Amino acid sequence: MKKQKSKNIKIVLSQKDEKLLAKYCVSNKLTPKRAIKKILHDFLLENVEPIKTEAENQLELFKPRQMNIFD
Repeated sequence: MKKQKSKNIKIVLSQKDEKLLAKYCVSNKLTPKRAIKKILHDFLLENVEPIKTEAENQLELFKPRQMNIFD
């Protein structure tokens, strides 16, 4: 399994936002860390286009090829 890279980000919240986050966490039975990750993930899914990865179909490398010797 490939080691996943993570990045620490510091967020400064006002007292009002901290209370709202605590209320959200209690109502959804989440920790503040999980709640922030969930909210951020949902926001990014709705507002940012997904990154397209162009993966070549490498299984075709092993397909048998029919060669026509009369061409």
